[in-house]
Amino acid sequence: MKRYRETWVVKNRPGNVSALMREFGISDVCARILWNRGYETKEAVADFLCGSTGTVRLPELPNEGAFLDACEEALNEGGRFRVIGDYDVDGVTATYLMVAALRLLGAEVDYRIPDRVADGYGISEEMVRTAAADGIRTIITVDNGIAAVAQIALAKQLGIRVLVTDHHEPQAELPCADAIVDPKLAEGSERQENLCGAVVAGILADRLLTNSGRGGFAASMMEVMALATVCDVMPLTGFARDIVRRGLAKPRDMWNPGLRTLAEANRLDVVSRCYHFGFVIGPCINALGRLETADYGVELLLATDPEAMRTCAFRMVEVNETRKEQTKRCTELAIAEAERMLNANPDTSVLIICLPECHESIAGIVAGKVREQFCRPSFILTESAGKPGDWKGSGRSTETFSMFEAMMDCKDLFVKFGGHAMAAGLTIPKENIDAFRSSMEESFRRQGATTVNRVKIDLVMPFRYVTDGLVEELAGLEPFGTGNPKPVFAQKNVEIRSMRYIGKTGNFLSMKLRDAEGTDMSAVYFGDAKEFAAELANAYGNEAEEELLAGRRSYLFDICYYPDKNQYNGREYLQVQIGNYHFPEKDAR
Repeated sequence: MKRYRETWVVKNRPGNVSALMREFGISDVCARILWNRGYETKEAVADFLCGSTGTVRLPELPNEGAFLDACEEALNEGGRFRVIGDYDVDGVTATYLMVAALRLLGAEVDYRIPDRVADGYGISEEMVRTAAADGIRTIITVDNGIAAVAQIALAKQLGIRVLVTDHHEPQAELPCADAIVDPKLAEGSERQENLCGAVVAGILADRLLTNSGRGGFAASMMEVMALATVCDVMPLTGFARDIVRRGLAKPRDMWNPGLRTLAEANRLDVVSRCYHFGFVIGPCINALGRLETADYGVELLLATDPEAMRTCAFRMVEVNETRKEQTKRCTELAIAEAERMLNANPDTSVLIICLPECHESIAGIVAGKVREQFCRPSFILTESAGKPGDWKGSGRSTETFSMFEAMMDCKDLFVKFGGHAMAAGLTIPKENIDAFRSSMEESFRRQGATTVNRVKIDLVMPFRYVTDGLVEELAGLEPFGTGNPKPVFAQKNVEIRSMRYIGKTGNFLSMKLRDAEGTDMSAVYFGDAKEFAAELANAYGNEAEEELLAGRRSYLFDICYYPDKNQYNGREYLQVQIGNYHFPEKDAR
């Protein structure tokens, strides 16, 4: 049963949407979705629906001129470059983009990806010393470096030019690099929140090549930057949305060959939605950085030999399957511990779970699962493999609680930490964990955060509006993701007329529904079928499940849903996917 309260909020911004309907030939449903999301003018709607066409228009980045000047100076000197990235999808793709561009410019360049366990996040002092010993003249960081004050100071002492490209939140002190490019260094309306590290690297790489007379680099790398944008959970608005739209639309035979091979290894005939990037291809790259070495990801993208690409791609798929098994086991342990903590103290607002069994590389994934289950900011901590007495971990937050701000309030407790409002990583001495818990609870109260899950509903809509035309229109609002979520529709007092368990292990549900107007509709629920059955029994009694499976009796509930089409046995039919749902309270029946 849920350990949080849930409230449904209907978006309803007053306004006349008829002009948008006439101008763009869209339905009242789509016009109201766009209006409620702030797209009120014809220009804004046109940009959202159609995006930019023709040549890609790259935004200007803060301090990019200093980066370009320093990089071109280094190229003219002829010294060796080293690109230092990160072990996630964004860091791997950013490394590939910068290395590929520098090689096109004739530079002698290699790369290093930190080992998640041995090195931790970003550039380390050991990596700086190694670069100096290897005769590296210029280090370029991608997707990291904005907080590497001590490491970059050491590099400068050793005579190495350092160019930082990052997209993470700057802290109070900036490193003494020769150039720092980070979209978050801009102020006011110029500050860009939705550019990931790979997009920053891609823009700079494009400008370097354009200055040398070789334009079009960013346009040729749209699928790579789109993958990074989706996997780094960037808001899909403005330029980021345009990147993802172009990347998904790009013909597969024009993709980076290694990325195309990875899609084939996952048996993806079509890559047309963010889901394919975020939940199929991306996790294979991430799994390497979690359990082995992310170098393989860069090698795959740089590779030209088909056999080497296939070997690498299938290895990535295999490692990802291992990661899934470990994640499932550790998630079960973490949820059980969270239940124990909440039984002991139901007022716990921030879940900080010590889980020695968890490999530190999957702590963030497990934290996200716990956050989803309990609607509370969640940290998973595990003993550091590198330093006994220290615990390392990752956190995932909720919309109402800035994790980074809360950690800044107690920064003296950590060996190191970093992140942003919704996610963070940390290393902390074991003796400081209790103080960490107390500080997080205090920050939660001070920020006015809540453990109530707010479900934002676009429209209350009867089933009669669910048509083939509407499903096609909604597809025009894609790509969906952070900043442009899939529309949520709702309907009260819907009858469940029958249901059956589906899926390999019977963990999902198929249902026949009828709404209050008498319109019938097929439905699927891809959530936890066991939890659904438990809540059904809690509302209507233990016999309700058996009666629905037999189709003998109907029961009412309220639903959030999304319409789509299903294909089965050669025919296509409309259905709705059920998201959140409410059964009536016993005393309300």
